[in-house]
Amino acid sequence: MSENILEKVGYYLKNYNDFLIVGHKDPDGDAIGSSLALYKALSEFGKNAIVANTSKISDLYFFLDDTKNIKLLQNNERAQVIITVDSADFERTNLDKNYIKDKILINIDHHPTNTYFGNINYVMSQASAVGCLIYEILKFNDIPISSKTAEYLYLSILTDTGSFRYSSTSSNAFRIAAELISLGVKPWKIAYNIYESKKLTTLKLMGQAINTITTHYNNKLTIMYITQNMYKDSNTTADDTEGFVNIARSVRGCEVGALLREDKPNYIKVSLRSKDEVDVSKIALTFGGGGHKNAAGFELTGSIEEIKEKLVQAFSFLK
Repeated sequence: MSENILEKVGYYLKNYNDFLIVGHKDPDGDAIGSSLALYKALSEFGKNAIVANTSKISDLYFFLDDTKNIKLLQNNERAQVIITVDSADFERTNLDKNYIKDKILINIDHHPTNTYFGNINYVMSQASAVGCLIYEILKFNDIPISSKTAEYLYLSILTDTGSFRYSSTSSNAFRIAAELISLGVKPWKIAYNIYESKKLTTLKLMGQAINTITTHYNNKLTIMYITQNMYKDSNTTADDTEGFVNIARSVRGCEVGALLREDKPNYIKVSLRSKDEVDVSKIALTFGGGGHKNAAGFELTGSIEEIKEKLVQAFSFLK
């Protein structure tokens, strides 16, 4: 099954010329790394590739050479084949259905909640990151992986495994990471820029967010939040909150950490992270979201306090 899909994807990569690569809105390291890796590999393979997103890219990733080439999605790009990466459902891409109707749509993802919306779907929920899947596609089809492509793949794997700390980290992820290092990746460079190079304003926002932490069910559920006023006070934006939810999860005894972000007035984005056996994707699905067993999210209208109350009720099984 896997080899058959790899061969199918490879057929289009080799025999078509014009590609559009799209990640999900508000892209994380996996979406950015995997889309840039595919863009770079195809460009170096002599193809016409465009990488686009419906959201602006966080300046956290500006140290990567090719972030400057990520366009704002227009839904009029010249493309024969559209490849979506790290998107569990079609709506997360903001692609227009009329625009894609005469194009081949390839869906590459690792979310167990994926809706298989592509003409071709390479969905492997056991993969630690979409970067692992892109690596397998390129290797299987003998498409060269340059040191720059390797760097983007490594970013994808590093960030989606939480520096190889999350339960989703597989032996295959380590094997691929080792191969990427042999191709020229400098692990310290990626780790430094992602984890050890924060703006002072970001640290101030982090301090404010930490002060909001509340615990429930004997610390098993930990909730922190960020309001519009906190963004204004610290001169920051939602782009500066990468990784904040892990602070909530790091409280001793915590099984589920939640971050509530008021990105617009009365519009709350909720990120959920869990340890061990708690499947937060099931909770996210009940609110119209999705994700992985240990990392999921959703968006709701309402106040911070209203959403907090709903979360506390939803996780009452932690009592």
